[in-house]
Amino acid sequence: MRTAFVLGLMLWWLPGKVLAFGSTGHQLVCSLAYQLVKPDTRQQVDLLLAQGPAQDFAQGCVWPDEARQAPAYLFTAPFHYLNVPRQQSQVKPADCAARGCLLSALKHYAALLKQPGHNRQRAEALLFYSHFIADLHQPLHVSYADDQGGNKTAVYYFGKPSNLHGIWDAAMLKSLGYADNQQLATSKLAALRPDTVRQWQSGQPLVWAQQSLTQTRKVYQSYKPGMLFSQPELERDGPLIETRLLQAAVRLAWQLDQLLHPAAGN
Repeated sequence: MRTAFVLGLMLWWLPGKVLAFGSTGHQLVCSLAYQLVKPDTRQQVDLLLAQGPAQDFAQGCVWPDEARQAPAYLFTAPFHYLNVPRQQSQVKPADCAARGCLLSALKHYAALLKQPGHNRQRAEALLFYSHFIADLHQPLHVSYADDQGGNKTAVYYFGKPSNLHGIWDAAMLKSLGYADNQQLATSKLAALRPDTVRQWQSGQPLVWAQQSLTQTRKVYQSYKPGMLFSQPELERDGPLIETRLLQAAVRLAWQLDQLLHPAAGN
């Protein structure tokens, strides 16, 4: 789940590491959410960014992957994923490890965002929270410890060595054109029906984690070590990763409108 999440660069294979939703994915989720939030919320985001490690929201959403490599932030490493037993079909709060997971991290940083003031702590909370909402919607971030979220399942992506996690994290988004054309995601967002957006603006992280696990279980039924991922698989799975990206953006904006509302003391 580690990636530099840098503009246009996709890391398809890093042995022994669990990659985070690739940099293009994180930037798109936060860029779209920034467009969707209410004007008052956008102002709060800008005020917090001025106190934090990044001045741009989309680029700042990459920062948690960079920060986790620093000694002061090593404790955040397990926050990027949620592991469940392979035989389990339902996500349970008890699945969260003692050192933390996506669910506990989102709860923690949401509580910080509800506090008043514009300071470094809340600025970092904004970036961590936004980053983890995106991670939660990448199915293989709710997965299995023994396979490191698909990093140990070696496959071929259009003839090139890759792994299961890397395909879902970044490679499909690149093949679909998102790494080179941000307007593509904007147009997809604009094409959403209002009732679809309203439907997505519901639930909570536990529910969204369950959606990811349901898809992860299907992924492991479809993929086998050494298999070739090519155009038929892209046509089958590409629409799902697009939907999860858009859901993450819609839900992040929805949550930020609640967490950063001026009436809450910000």
